Amino acid sequence: MAGSQKINMKLADRDLELIGSSLYLCEGTKARTTKRSNGKMQKIFAIEFTNMDPRIISLFLQFLRRVIKADEKRIKAELFIYPDHNEMKLKEFWVKSTNISADRFNKTILLRQKNLRFKPNPLGTLKIRYTHKEHFLKMQSIIEQVFGGVG
Repeated sequence: MAGSQKINMKLADRDLELIGSSLYLCEGTKARTTKRSNGKMQKIFAIEFTNMDPRIISLFLQFLRRVIKADEKRIKAELFIYPDHNEMKLKEFWVKSTNISADRFNKTILLRQKNLRFKPNPLGTLKIRYTHKEHFLKMQSIIEQVFGGVG
């Protein structure tokens, strides 16, 4: 499939910190809260990153694995596809390109195509989800160190 090339360059950890924190700042889900059944608000400490380019997903996963030191078993994936996609083939592609086992893929989300002129990405879109409070706070700290009070 197009775009399935692996990144062969070995990045230094500091470079990976800069790239990973930048990617997350641009494409990651920001800190949020949810209302619990007891009526209290609770923070969600999930690192979520969504993209359709396997090279970008691969870079972000390197950041999670090498810099954040993510617990591999807690890294999950979720695939977003349109009706004309082949779910099995795409899931197989993403399993191979991310090294995330198929059992750690959440249910695939089927999107509706609203505009017939719109051509969805042939690889679908992948969301990486990693929930770990200390690692979420570590990532926030890295972002603060890299970008400071900008914005």
